[in-house]
Amino acid sequence: MVPLDDAILEYVRDAGEVPPAVIGRNIDSHPNYTGQRCRILADHDLLNRTDDGYYSLAELGERYLEEDLAEGELDSSEE
Repeated sequence: MVPLDDAILEYVRDAGEVPPAVIGRNIDSHPNYTGQRCRILADHDLLNRTDDGYYSLAELGERYLEEDLAEGELDSSEE
């Protein structure tokens, strides 16, 4: 996790299903970097990705934002 990840997850939680370019524009981050971080967050089950490239908050992402994860739960989903 990098500091931008929290901003991405919070924005997606509030906005619903959105593409990385919109996320980046709204959190003041370059769209390419935002897209890269979204793919990583999706790989770790924090975001859901649709076939058309939109992202929504996954259940694990919601629990992360609510600080409702068991000890090491996020670590076990990372590389």
